[in-house]
Amino acid sequence: MAYNAKEIEEKLKRRCTTWSYIFPSIEKKFSTAHFDESIQIANEIAKIANQLNHHPELIFRHNALIIKTHTHDASGITDKDFELAEHIDRLLST
Repeated sequence: MAYNAKEIEEKLKRRCTTWSYIFPSIEKKFSTAHFDESIQIANEIAKIANQLNHHPELIFRHNALIIKTHTHDASGITDKDFELAEHIDRLLST
C-alpha cells in the first residue's frame, strides 16, 4: 500500500529525518569527497538493495550521490522505501 503525502512526511520525521519527499520519491543527497567515493558508496548501497530486492535510483555528481526511491509496482512510497532508507542511513553513518 502506498502512503499519501501527509503520511510520507510524518514517517520521514520519525524514521528518516535526513530524507525528503520530492514527488514521486523520497530522496537523500549525500556529499562525498570525490567521485570515486560516490561510486564506492553506491556499490555498498547496491548490496543492500539486492538483499532487500528493492533498488533505488542513484545519481552521481562530482562530490555527491543522490539517492531516490519509490515503489514502482505500488506507484508510490511504501514501507519498502522506508526500510531501504533506514538501511542506507545506517551504512552512511559508519
